Amino acid sequence: MGVTDKITCRVVDDDSRPLAGRIVIGERRDGDRIGHWTTGADGDFVLEADGGTALDDVSFTVRNPAQGGTEEPVRRRKRPDESEATLRLTVNARDIVLHGGSGHRGMNDAACTTAGPVRSHRFYTQFPELDPYDRDEELLRTLGGTGGEVGAPMMETPDDPVGDAETPAGYGIFGQFVDHDITFDPTSDIDRRNDPAALRNFRTPALDLDSLYRTNAETAPFLYDHDADERKLLTGEAAPPEGDDGGVFGPPGTDLQRNEQDTAVIGDPRNDENVVVSQLQLAFANFHSRIVDHLLGPGSSLVEEDESVLEAAQRLVRWHYQWVVRHDLLPRICDRYVLADIEEHGRQFFLPPGHTPAIPVEFGGAAYRFGHSMIPHAFDVNDGVGEVPLFPTGSEAEEQHLRGGGPVSSDLVVDWSRLLDTGDGNYQPSRKIEPLLAPALFELPVSGDRSLAVRNLRRGKALGLASGQDVAARMGYDPIRNEAFGDESPIMRTLRAHGRGADPDAPLWYYVLAEADYQQDGERLGAVGSRIVAETLIGLIEADETAYPNAAPDGWEPSLPQPTPTDGYTLADITAFAAEARPDGLVIDTIDAGPGSGAADGAGDPLDESVRLRNAAAEPIDLTGYVIDFDGQRDDLPGATLAPDETLTVHVGSGTDTAADHYLGREAPVLDDGGEVVTLYDPDGERTTRRRYVG
Repeated sequence: MGVTDKITCRVVDDDSRPLAGRIVIGERRDGDRIGHWTTGADGDFVLEADGGTALDDVSFTVRNPAQGGTEEPVRRRKRPDESEATLRLTVNARDIVLHGGSGHRGMNDAACTTAGPVRSHRFYTQFPELDPYDRDEELLRTLGGTGGEVGAPMMETPDDPVGDAETPAGYGIFGQFVDHDITFDPTSDIDRRNDPAALRNFRTPALDLDSLYRTNAETAPFLYDHDADERKLLTGEAAPPEGDDGGVFGPPGTDLQRNEQDTAVIGDPRNDENVVVSQLQLAFANFHSRIVDHLLGPGSSLVEEDESVLEAAQRLVRWHYQWVVRHDLLPRICDRYVLADIEEHGRQFFLPPGHTPAIPVEFGGAAYRFGHSMIPHAFDVNDGVGEVPLFPTGSEAEEQHLRGGGPVSSDLVVDWSRLLDTGDGNYQPSRKIEPLLAPALFELPVSGDRSLAVRNLRRGKALGLASGQDVAARMGYDPIRNEAFGDESPIMRTLRAHGRGADPDAPLWYYVLAEADYQQDGERLGAVGSRIVAETLIGLIEADETAYPNAAPDGWEPSLPQPTPTDGYTLADITAFAAEARPDGLVIDTIDAGPGSGAADGAGDPLDESVRLRNAAAEPIDLTGYVIDFDGQRDDLPGATLAPDETLTVHVGSGTDTAADHYLGREAPVLDDGGEVVTLYDPDGERTTRRRYVG
């Protein structure tokens, strides 16, 4: 074949069907690469070579991004002739094994779920033609941890503090929650190179909340409340603070349901790894149950024909969640020009049309890990305790912490109005997105590498990710060279320490953080980070046939009440609506056993035993039908009404009732010094609150 400098090529399968979205890499026989291309809708690409090249000397490698970048061998090459001036490459296309086919159920390339269409359970490389960023391990450890005289370059210090962003602190945790919904990779190993095509994603790559629901109530019955209402998700109640024997249990719906070993019984165990993400998982469970109540009342018209209340609740939870990701989260964290470009021109790099969704490792292994830089050292969880450190610090002054994996203390129940914008602008801000992490993230309570930065950098290398600069160039952006980040930037300090001061490249994860700082002053992601994150999340929504853009009526917007006065429906509306699922606000303020009480021996004056109740709600509470329970000994409360913040003291013995006191008329004490739990039940028999007494 003659020498040419430009020719159209087409990639087809054995049936001559064009294959769109394939990555084609061309190399001469001597190994020199002449270019890489992505095939268009007709499977075509244009080969151009300065000075010309002999096509007989060119070999082509075809990779399928939707199958994790796996190679599809070229079986035949048809030379151009007068009838078709196109070089035709026929490849052995990879077939997708469908659920129920020849692959192992649940472990094949695609699986059918009740939440939507067939979805891939693989990862893949978006840019397999790019060379990996393959610097030595010690350089990465220096950059991300402690290494000789340079210390930990990526650790925030008092002399170089990270500023506050406009984004509320809760969105860093929400980003973690979203990540746990779409990715779970327990098989990769940061100690060796991993083939992304061989990695399994144990979450469906869709914003379908399988981390909340698993698949459905039939396959995950343990998630539902079969005693009270099997359409609602089970939740638990927060425990009394540690060491406080007389402490207050939280009301129902203040902690996740837990087994006898205090392990959370939820769809994804990672959503209990810290208290804040655990409370967000709980908020979505309460959101679901609150929607069930709404559908049984004023929102009954939202249930579609041939749809059960449970199915409608799940659908509405998913649609409102997807809306918040698309219209609340992304505008807060992504470059608005990138979002506008995707809106107008569509996606450029994620999920070509007709391909099965999968998670790119550039997203999961680098770009979406930007949220780690937003996480503060401590979270302002509620009015009572203020800011609490994320992990134990070893300081007696900071013995409280937010490490998860066990019951949530009732004094650490998250007030989401402190971490999200409910309209008054009074919230804890997140940290800006910069290549500096909070010191707590360098002392993770885990085995192995305790620096989160080191773990992220090593993961990127293990996945074979290209440098940030190479990815930027591949996307058509002008790469930011390392020296542009500043002589004292973490990357430049590290490179100088290793004698590589002229190295122009940086790991993709680091580049995404530094780009955000360089281009957006840390308020949101820069061009590369925004493009990867936004295209992936928007693409997952658009590819899901059950998601609101595809399944809802044209022009659909959130259809549930919006509790906050914010501009548009936001995450704060989900958490505020979810909070309405909690009990009405009747709480046990104090338990007074009086001197010398003890039900075990019948001693003590029963008139001295009392329980003070208080209305902690904003509205009056009618006590008619309420029951107070002393470990099985029950009495009705009077038909009185408590105004907000008004109290009623319930005395065990006899006396004359007043507006502030009610007497049960018992002749023996009921409180046991060995331990007693006092519980309140509402008129429907639902437990509203309880408190432990120990004499």
